[in-house]
Amino acid sequence: MHVKIATYSFSHGAFTGIGWKNKLWKALWYSLVLLLMLNSSPLMGQTYEERRNAVLEKQSQTRSEIDELSSRIRAFEQQINATENEYSKVFQQYEQLNKMIALQDNKIRSLEGEQLHIQEEIDLIEEQIELRERELEKSLQNYRDILRYNYMNNRMSELELIVSAESMNQMIRRAYYLNKLESYKRDQRDEIVQKQLELSLMQSDLEGSLEKNSQVIDEIQQEKGKLNNQRSLQLRSAERLKEESSSLLDGLRQVQAQKENLENEFATLIAEEDRIRELENERLRRLEEARKIADAARRAEEVAKYSTPTRASYVSDETLKAYEQNFSVSKGKLPWPVSSTTVSKKFGITRNPLYGTRTEHPGINIVTREGEEVRVISDGYVFAVQPLPGYGNVVFVKHGSFYTVYGNLSEIYVNSSTILRAGTPIGKAGTNESEMGESIFFAVRKNNTNLNPEEWLTR
Repeated sequence: MHVKIATYSFSHGAFTGIGWKNKLWKALWYSLVLLLMLNSSPLMGQTYEERRNAVLEKQSQTRSEIDELSSRIRAFEQQINATENEYSKVFQQYEQLNKMIALQDNKIRSLEGEQLHIQEEIDLIEEQIELRERELEKSLQNYRDILRYNYMNNRMSELELIVSAESMNQMIRRAYYLNKLESYKRDQRDEIVQKQLELSLMQSDLEGSLEKNSQVIDEIQQEKGKLNNQRSLQLRSAERLKEESSSLLDGLRQVQAQKENLENEFATLIAEEDRIRELENERLRRLEEARKIADAARRAEEVAKYSTPTRASYVSDETLKAYEQNFSVSKGKLPWPVSSTTVSKKFGITRNPLYGTRTEHPGINIVTREGEEVRVISDGYVFAVQPLPGYGNVVFVKHGSFYTVYGNLSEIYVNSSTILRAGTPIGKAGTNESEMGESIFFAVRKNNTNLNPEEWLTR
């Protein structure tokens, strides 16, 4: 007699010898034990879904950032197109193009990040496909093992097993378990094959998305090349006009003067801050000595003399050391003061494209949305708030021996001596009416040395 199960068949020979029924029952129980073992090994669907959802969430966040950059690029395009072809407007166009190219660089990086997320998802799906294939092979191998075991033990056919039952109840139970085993095998195989097909289709879709992203990056790089050409045209136009006006040279001198003014003002503010702290520390020392005077009248007089603080808010040396330590160990990990990470003017020496003159920029200019909220990047306190030519309204924050500067603010929320926690809003970024437009000036300093802010912010 020949019996066919799924895609496998075997021949049943004559059963001989005493105790063959025991062998049959052993084979049946072996099959049921395998069924239970298989049923106890989940496909890890929940873990896969959690990992998959995390990848999709990263893709969604990156796509939101890309959409935001695209929107701001379009805004700069509108500003460029609306600019008239006059000398001052030509240079303004050049500056807007610089910002636009910086945004496009950021967009390309974001798209590349999105590609990595999509590749991560593809890798995850391929991993799941391999898992399903192994599970399918394991199921088939178990199937072969059951058949081989039954054959080696002279297993009779399902029909013979049922017919040889000693009672109707035994016959029904045997038929039920045999049917259950075959049904489970068939359902499991179909489920794994279907899952493999679904994941293969998903992989195909994602590979298409990856290809589409590559095309988008190519298009943006081509557009960036066009913008570089436009910038060259603007520079040539400015060269033709520069003989008629010395305004840009005056502007360069003004920028240098503004930078020097910022440096001098900063040094003055630090010196004044140190002087006040010395006075306060001296007051506290004398107050402590006054409290130890034995004569009550003189003690009261001296305590009253030194009880008035040098200023309303005072941060202890211990707190300042904690601020400084926290800032120091956070290099490369500090949050950006605004949501944007697009830098339109970098730290250090810059060369003017028209005249070849070189100026030093003490911080960075970050492109922002109009009036975007600005937040302090680390614990500290405000030791000065004042306007400065070229930098608009400026907030100076002390973090021990480190300082941060937030300029071109259209609105300020804090006052001098305000104690701040990292992430506290201190004001709003510039608007179209601000000196630097829709951006902020940001600087980092250690004592009297300017540092490159980008080395301290999260990369």
